[in-house]
Amino acid sequence: MLFCRMPSVVISRTARRHIAQAPDRLVSRKILILANLLRRSAALRYRRLLRLAGVEWGLVAHLGLGMPQTLNQIAYGMGLEKAQLSRAVSKLARRGLVSKQINPQNNREVLISLTREGWRNHDTIRSAGEAANDRLLVEFTDRTRDLLFGQLERLTSRARVLLQSEQAASRAKIDSKENGRRRQSKQNVPKRVEMDVR
Repeated sequence: MLFCRMPSVVISRTARRHIAQAPDRLVSRKILILANLLRRSAALRYRRLLRLAGVEWGLVAHLGLGMPQTLNQIAYGMGLEKAQLSRAVSKLARRGLVSKQINPQNNREVLISLTREGWRNHDTIRSAGEAANDRLLVEFTDRTRDLLFGQLERLTSRARVLLQSEQAASRAKIDSKENGRRRQSKQNVPKRVEMDVR
């Protein structure tokens, strides 16, 4: 049996020090790490308290801010995709936590609301969430909290614009590939030879 020795990578002492000291200045990465930690702790909390999965408790909490809402409104407010939310709405409806009814102003839309049991779940989520929020911000003054919320609102608005530009770029790339395939298929079509049979 032959063994290949991999070339060793030598990192200088200066480079190692630079890697160790390099500050992580990507705001999006910091926020994603924070969001992941909060999401994981919330998932454990609401699974323990209410047997609700991540998207489900988030949806119940969101509907408590104002309802009824369409799936599009919920998707925009929560920053999630409709397909993911549609499955969660169906699960919550089966458990009797939300109700669905046809929008009288647009019969292609469904209006989603919390039921009485859904409101009970919402109250549990709200009180547990406020307790977790207090623990998270215990060292923040009222002024610092106000500044933080203001900055988060600005970042959320900018993130929505960023998402729209990425979606547009993705659509443009897909359209470009489709146009290229169409041109290629047209070029590959054999020309019909017409014979003169006089």
